[in-house]
Amino acid sequence: MTQEENCTLSEADPSFVLDRLAGLQKVISDEAVQQALDDTGRVQQRSCTLTLNVTLWIVLAMGVLTDLPLRQVFKHARRMRMGETSPHRSSLCIARQRLGVAPARALFRSTVRPLARPETIGGFYKGFRLVGIDGVIYNTPDTPANEKAFGRPSGGDRGMSVSSGAKSESR
Repeated sequence: MTQEENCTLSEADPSFVLDRLAGLQKVISDEAVQQALDDTGRVQQRSCTLTLNVTLWIVLAMGVLTDLPLRQVFKHARRMRMGETSPHRSSLCIARQRLGVAPARALFRSTVRPLARPETIGGFYKGFRLVGIDGVIYNTPDTPANEKAFGRPSGGDRGMSVSSGAKSESR
């Protein structure tokens, strides 16, 4: 099996992937991507498949297609480009390094903003804007003060952690 055959697209539900990419393009315009590249001094110096513009879109697609390998992200993001061959994974990695983080930061700063206004129903609670944070885990010390303030998980009796002074039971 060649590397190309090993990285084929799943046809299970291609509309789901295309919906996620279409949603991304509704929020971020081509002009915003180009402006982020211009603002950070990223100028394309050569003609290739992995232009800085394409690479930034691939990086954005990686954020919504987190369950796919890099080459499949490229294939999905470039699906409408008939006849375009997929670069090797190493070429994609080098292109990401060449792009750097600055354009993604600039695009984030120009695009991401709170959507809820004070008049938005359900957007605020007691004067505070409600936010959702996905994929973040906060580790807090297992102390009596934190237990009093936040309680314990209700998912079962797991006991106290070793760091709180509880002795572990031997089985």
